[in-house]
Amino acid sequence: MLKKFLNIIVLLTFAFHLPAFADEVANLDEANIVVESRSSKLRQEALKEALASVFLKNSGKPSVVLHPLIKAQIDNPELLLIQYGYTQEDENLILKANFDHQGVIRTLRQADQPVWGVQRPLTLLWLSFVEDNSRVILSDISDNEIRDNLTSESSNKGIPILLPLMDLDDLMAVSPTDVKGMFVSPIKAASNRYKADYFAVADIEESLGRISYKLTLYNNNQTEMNIQPLFMRQGVAADTTAAANIMIALLADYYISQYAIESSGNDLTAHVSFTGVTSMAQVVDLEDYLKSLSAVKSVSVNALNDATITYKLSLFSSIEDLERLLNLDNRFTQIDAIGSVDMYYAPQGDQANKLNYQWQSQ
Repeated sequence: MLKKFLNIIVLLTFAFHLPAFADEVANLDEANIVVESRSSKLRQEALKEALASVFLKNSGKPSVVLHPLIKAQIDNPELLLIQYGYTQEDENLILKANFDHQGVIRTLRQADQPVWGVQRPLTLLWLSFVEDNSRVILSDISDNEIRDNLTSESSNKGIPILLPLMDLDDLMAVSPTDVKGMFVSPIKAASNRYKADYFAVADIEESLGRISYKLTLYNNNQTEMNIQPLFMRQGVAADTTAAANIMIALLADYYISQYAIESSGNDLTAHVSFTGVTSMAQVVDLEDYLKSLSAVKSVSVNALNDATITYKLSLFSSIEDLERLLNLDNRFTQIDAIGSVDMYYAPQGDQANKLNYQWQSQ
């Protein structure tokens, strides 16, 4: 059963918007499981699978379902179940289950497991492969099975992936040879229009019945002159489906290491100031947003002065983890406070736990 939990097919819906950087992943408390019938026995097994998938999506750590506390919850899914129902999709009968999101997060925290919040980086994937004897770049409208495999696997792992449109602008800027050869300069230039946090360059090659793959990940916020790969991986796979799955798993592993927050067990606090806040509605939105971050335990207003509001945050982990999460959202521009009057008069050591941002409402 546990092995089955680690290979669940979950259908998610991601909303991708070109002007946005980070993507807010929906349906992290929901899973759809294919069942053979509506029998009570199969329903119970499907609910266990669904809850296991929800724990996986909210942690990112595959071994999370092996923890005794979490396994006990999975064995009794009704304790966190909110509702379930059945739908018919083509030939498949689907059980759709929704669980208590806060209960899932609370269980992960009690088990000292990492929590991956709803704000997740958006990755633009440039992938070259051979189709009809010609090398092409996988596009957002492609009907190739590689696209279906990538979409399914990225959904299963909660990794928002964006494929290039391959319209005239893209066709003029990037060639399949650029992608296969990992020539980053034209790819970086073409990636800027998509406003993704990261872009990945990948290739799948089939030769003599052997499938090989290459994958390189870049931070899209770096300048073209200074851009360096965050990681580079290559290997062989059984088929193109396996290659797609491996590449999504590699991306997931990197993002989990950066953005899944594990409690340090310490009492840590930080002060975060936002300038440009001009209404109470923005104050409420900011507070709700901060509470949703996986690094944050609690939020309270520390100071309100003109168009600047400062929150005191209790943290699960380090201020560096908080900073990485905040920098995913393009509504915030970080302000360097070095040399400011406030910093001059601030007590020594205070600035180590203080962040300053300019709020840009949309």
